[in-house]
Amino acid sequence: MPTIQEELLSGRCNGILLPLSSMKSEGDWGVGDFGSLEEWVEFFASLGVKFVQILPLQETAPNETCPYSALSAFAVDPVYACIPQVEDVSASPAAQEYIKNIQGEIAVWHASPKALLRTIKQAKLKALWFGYQHFLAQHQAWDTPRAKAFEAYRSANNSWLRSYSIFRALKEFYKWQSWTQWPEDLKNALPQALDAFEAQYKEYVQFFAYVQWVLDQQLRRAKALASSKGLYLFGDIPFGTNLDSAEVWAERQNYRIDYEVGAPADQFSQGGQRWGLPAYDWPYQHTHGLDLWKRKIRRATELYDIFRLDHLVGFYRTYVFAPGDEKGAFDIEGEQNQIDRGYHFLRTVLDVCSGRLPVGEDLGVIPNYVRRMLVDLRIPGYKVLRWEREDNGYYREPRNYPACSLATTSTHDTETVRGWWETMPQQERANIWEMISAQKTDGNIPFTPDVQKAILHRVLTSGSALTLFSWQDIIGTLDRINVPGVVDDTNWTYRSDVTPAQAWERYRPQLEAYRDLLKQTGRSAC
Repeated sequence: MPTIQEELLSGRCNGILLPLSSMKSEGDWGVGDFGSLEEWVEFFASLGVKFVQILPLQETAPNETCPYSALSAFAVDPVYACIPQVEDVSASPAAQEYIKNIQGEIAVWHASPKALLRTIKQAKLKALWFGYQHFLAQHQAWDTPRAKAFEAYRSANNSWLRSYSIFRALKEFYKWQSWTQWPEDLKNALPQALDAFEAQYKEYVQFFAYVQWVLDQQLRRAKALASSKGLYLFGDIPFGTNLDSAEVWAERQNYRIDYEVGAPADQFSQGGQRWGLPAYDWPYQHTHGLDLWKRKIRRATELYDIFRLDHLVGFYRTYVFAPGDEKGAFDIEGEQNQIDRGYHFLRTVLDVCSGRLPVGEDLGVIPNYVRRMLVDLRIPGYKVLRWEREDNGYYREPRNYPACSLATTSTHDTETVRGWWETMPQQERANIWEMISAQKTDGNIPFTPDVQKAILHRVLTSGSALTLFSWQDIIGTLDRINVPGVVDDTNWTYRSDVTPAQAWERYRPQLEAYRDLLKQTGRSAC
């Protein structure tokens, strides 16, 4: 049997980008969950889609919506729990009474055009707590097969689950105060202090492991359904983790916590970008066999079939700001040193990922040696139609994209294809329309279904083995997932306006055109 990597890179297929949180379904509580994922998997498979990109699933703090600034590199966010699928919740009279009493709120959350992540997560955690109490009384107390399954999960995931569960309980205990403000012995994660806290609050600490177990069961169920439909899940390994995260707290030897990761100055930020994430201590990590990253990669292979390596260039060289410095610098100098570090990391990824497919996020200012190495190692990088230019400034012919690449119209950080088309300068529109249609115009080309279809067709006929469209690019809407550099309550809260059952009624012309394009270009999985 060929590996997933071999299968996808030797053929031609298409995927759809829709964050799990955005997947509206009939029974959700106002945010996509693993039950929603099952419905959308069925729907996407019927269109001829081969993979669906759901973006990172990592848990975030209550006031944080961006999954790239997570509480843990390993833990899944409880907001994705499909409460009706939780056996213990269904069997708990207290949980059922609670859910009955909040039916009005659930209806409001479900009808909201934006995902109200914090409110919904709190409600789900309360329902899960009632379910957990039932589990303790009816299963753990009697050492039932279900209790044994939970213990097996805890044992198999102990490398991250115990420290995460203690950290998560401490965050609640100290009312979400940063770990840097905790008492010294807990702040420094001293084993004796952690053992004492866990012993005193065992039931509460174990609750957070229980929630992860429930989420693991539901994701496995959704992945099994996807596999039965011949569809792969495409996820993400964020480059960094929040300073206030379980791994930085418990394993800070892997980090230079006084240094901040960012990006050099460019046309958009004269002083460079500061991302608020602690820098890695790469010399320490390499002398310890990249153990942290091996565990992250193994975790990604449990969650996904395909995974995106966020900020790929950072594995070669990371732009960091030292304490008090206004200007940053790369953490490693010399091109050969950067090449060696990146090669060693990517070889480790391939050795650990067991035939799954890594995809390198190689967008932005990227040294040529990075993209050459991706080709050599058969790791696809990105080809975003709007950013692919020849040296003379003209748009690059998509048919010339390398086979080992992923071609797309937009990313979760950009405008949709419609937003891009309607806001670009007229001369730019003339240039790209000439490449797309072989017609010279003055650029006065409004965004119509025919224009949309021509753009999608041009990407589907590219040389790339993989192509990808956001759900919004297929249905032709303006809704964005994220606006980088903007902190507000709308980023990462996009929610589809339809369930899979409603999609054909509202977007039939677009969906028929998309399905036909996949068949015409030989990218349909049906």
